[in-house]
Amino acid sequence: MTIILFIIVLLVTVIVHEWGHFFAARKSGMTVEEFGFGIPPRLFSWKKGETTYSINALPIGGFVKIAGENGLEGAVPPERQFDTKPWYLKSLVLIAGVVMNIVLAFVLFTVAYSIGMPTTSSTGTPTVVSVTADGLANAAGLSVGDTITSVVANGVEVSPLTTESLHDSISTSTGAISIDYLQGGQTKNATLEFPENTTDRKIGIAVEPIETIRLPLFTAMHAAVLQIGSIASGIWNTLGMLIGGLFGGEAVQGLMGPVGLAREVGGAASIGFAYLLAFTAAISINLAVLNILPFPALDGGRLIVVLLEAITRRRFSPNVVGIIHTVGFLLLLVLMLVLTVGDVRRLF
Repeated sequence: MTIILFIIVLLVTVIVHEWGHFFAARKSGMTVEEFGFGIPPRLFSWKKGETTYSINALPIGGFVKIAGENGLEGAVPPERQFDTKPWYLKSLVLIAGVVMNIVLAFVLFTVAYSIGMPTTSSTGTPTVVSVTADGLANAAGLSVGDTITSVVANGVEVSPLTTESLHDSISTSTGAISIDYLQGGQTKNATLEFPENTTDRKIGIAVEPIETIRLPLFTAMHAAVLQIGSIASGIWNTLGMLIGGLFGGEAVQGLMGPVGLAREVGGAASIGFAYLLAFTAAISINLAVLNILPFPALDGGRLIVVLLEAITRRRFSPNVVGIIHTVGFLLLLVLMLVLTVGDVRRLF
């Protein structure tokens, strides 16, 4: 089920992004030759009008192939090609995907807050929001979305039960930990015993005080805008740390690839439908921010080329630009592979 949800989330965010390019290109009078979901090789396709729609083997991206985006093509009239359009129309087509991802995030956050959004709150109920694969809690059966109702440590029930008291009781305990929790509407118990002579009193879960907040429509829309700004700011900060870590010879931990993302989607669905909508919105914002970066093969990298050509009033060699974007694409694939390997290692 997690894999199906993961593919659906990717399908929604990627298709919305690529539809933005598709719509802007068509409205600008350009010929869209292919609208593809996933990275080739192609599995199957169909043609409608002048556009081929394709489903490809690797469901981790998508693309819109516009005539003339890599130099003029002989089979399409010049006036229908990307290369012959003015710089502002090219720019509009390139940023349209990013804009649509932000619009999607706004809609999803608004719906999530309107129907009831699980949110961290000082008055919330201790809820499991992540589980370490090799931790005691995972082995005992706890999972994301479980609500903790009672904890007994050192023979004493923890009261009042908060995330802080839960953490303190576990870290200072000297024996087994007994946890009562709700999972799928059923009350369950897990008794966690630490290995002898261990000083690491961690059970492998992250717990947050979660409360469901339901907002009126316009208040939900305002909350959605604030949430988008907060997430986008956080992404930029993370990118800054990543770049600083690279120059400083240190890697930034916590980045994840498709496997890790699939696990997070499953966890979000366990917390609730509204939370899954919000998680999808967050992925959409990530897709928007990453695509606008001035890196070859990304929308931002192509936008830089268009703007430089407009400023200098000279055309760059399509072959050179094509090579640069190809190298950038290959580097992105390598990064994706590295992140995937890291995801797999964290599972075992």
